Amino acid sequence: MKMETMKKKITLVLALVICFVPGVSSCATNPVEHIAKVRSGIAQISLVINKKPYPIGSAFLVEGGLVTNSHVLDVNNSNDIAIRFADTNPKDIANYIVINNFKKIIARESPKSAKDYAYLKFHDSRFKNRHVFQFSDSSNISVGEQVVFLGFPFGDPYMTSHIGYISAVYDSNNVEIIQIDGSVNGGNSGGPLLDLKTGKVVGIITKSKVGFIAREFDKLIKTLQQNQVALEQVKGTISSKGVDPFQAIQASQSAMEQIAKNLKKSANVGIGYAYSSNYVRDDIIKKRAVPK
Repeated sequence: MKMETMKKKITLVLALVICFVPGVSSCATNPVEHIAKVRSGIAQISLVINKKPYPIGSAFLVEGGLVTNSHVLDVNNSNDIAIRFADTNPKDIANYIVINNFKKIIARESPKSAKDYAYLKFHDSRFKNRHVFQFSDSSNISVGEQVVFLGFPFGDPYMTSHIGYISAVYDSNNVEIIQIDGSVNGGNSGGPLLDLKTGKVVGIITKSKVGFIAREFDKLIKTLQQNQVALEQVKGTISSKGVDPFQAIQASQSAMEQIAKNLKKSANVGIGYAYSSNYVRDDIIKKRAVPK
């Protein structure tokens, strides 16, 4: 009996030791646990037009603020955005953190043509008790490893989680690109790519690879969204027997957008890309190091 107890203790000690050996992933937390742990720190970014939110991308909470893609914030329709976290009710306006003239809080940024990140430096009381993401080093990941990415594809109000594999890591124009064998869609942009060994951020989802049909759907969806924004601005200016024609047209454009999004889903080739998060990590550290 004593010998059996001793064997169990030795086995437990060995297991604990192995867990802390660099590069060993057999003790990694499973994806379900990771997702449950971090979902409170995932946010959807919306453009605010006439006090109505229009989803444009994803973001994640870090120390001091939020990180997203630069191209997510490359908009001309409005200067105001709204932030809502994944674990809140999208129908409750109280859950939206509205930021007027949002460009004033962009503390660090690299444009889409470079490393495509933006660090929004601000604090809100609703950040309390939320998961704050930490960065890992993207050099620690290898082709074939499992990763998870989270966000709001197609502007859907509810967060989705995807598990994929690193299919390639390469340098393009002095930017480290992480290619993912996973279904990345519009709206995922700005969300975190997590290393399943550590649960830390190794990349920022930035784009998907699509075929010709999907690209045509992208153009159609963008046009429909632009139409809705334009109609929102003139809604209520004309009425015929109590009927607002602009509102009716806007409703039809919204319905067509949903149909186009659903059709596009079948056109996704299942390949996505993330830029290494090392760049924004180092830039944020540099920002903190600057004397006030």
